[in-house]
Amino acid sequence: MNIKELQKILDTQPSVSGNTYFIFFVWGISWLFAVAFFILSIGLFLESMLHYKIFLDFVAKQINLVLDENQRWALSSSFGILSLILASIFTSMIVICKMVLVRNHFIIQLEDWLILEIKELKVKPLKSKK
Repeated sequence: MNIKELQKILDTQPSVSGNTYFIFFVWGISWLFAVAFFILSIGLFLESMLHYKIFLDFVAKQINLVLDENQRWALSSSFGILSLILASIFTSMIVICKMVLVRNHFIIQLEDWLILEIKELKVKPLKSKK
C-alpha cells in the first residue's frame, strides 16, 4: 500500500471519537439497568420462595389490589424470571460496549501512530460549526 492509498483511507474514514462517547454512555446506562434488574430479580425470588413482602405488597397497596398467596407467588416468580432475563441482556450489552470501546481505542492509537510516524500524511482539518 502506498502513501496515497493510505491517505485516501484516512480521509474517508469516519471519526470514532464521537462514537466512543456514545458507547461509553450506553455502557454506563447498561451497568445501571443490569444492577437494578438483578436486585429486583433477587427481591422477587426471595418474595416468591420465602414469602417475604418486599416489592409486590408495596405495588399492590399503591394500586389498591388485593393478592392472595398463590397470585403473589405466581407474579413474583414470573416477574423475577423476567427481571433476571433483562439483567442478563443488559450484562451482555456491557460486554459488547466494552469490546467496541477497546476497538475504538485501538483505532485511535493506530491513527495517532500513523500520523506521527509517516510524515507524508496530511491531517484532515476539523470542520468548525458556524
